[in-house]
Amino acid sequence: MNEGNSSYTLYTLNDYHWETALKRVENAPIYENSHRKEMANEVGFLGEVIAECWFDKNQILFKDERTKTTHDYLINNKFTLDVKTKDRTVLPKAYYDNSVPLYNHDHQRPDYFLFISLVRDNAAHSKYDKTDIRRFRKACIVGAIDIQSLEKLGKTWREGETDTSNGTTFWTDCININMKQLISLKRIINIWRTT
Repeated sequence: MNEGNSSYTLYTLNDYHWETALKRVENAPIYENSHRKEMANEVGFLGEVIAECWFDKNQILFKDERTKTTHDYLINNKFTLDVKTKDRTVLPKAYYDNSVPLYNHDHQRPDYFLFISLVRDNAAHSKYDKTDIRRFRKACIVGAIDIQSLEKLGKTWREGETDTSNGTTFWTDCININMKQLISLKRIINIWRTT
């Protein structure tokens, strides 16, 4: 169920996105395996807020099931979905990777993953503290993948290994999937709206 992905949906973030995410952060625990602690919650919740806006815009029926530990949303009363959000300093390119950490992969097995990239504005550091959620100025919804394709096509990296193609040293075990291998947004909208 793969289709090359050459585009993404770009959002310019505003007070609604930041404030909604911060309210969620205030009421959320910091998870044991979290690498970035509260900052990880900010990134994750901001990605979920963007996903919900995108669902609404594209008339995708969703149910918030974030209180469950296996997935974030139920899509169209049929598919489970988890949102994975990456913090970047530049807009994503077609050859970039998206990651699914493996520390809870045996337990967290949704039908689909939706990938979102948040873009930090480094020039905004003079205006915003490096821990201020407003440092994220843009968000890109880049595509989705079903779990079977992720496991078949993705590359597994172990903690401490370095991807020599981009210099990334992995802080945890994960599966990386290239942007080009994701299901395009146009196709995933059709799948999630019509089934």
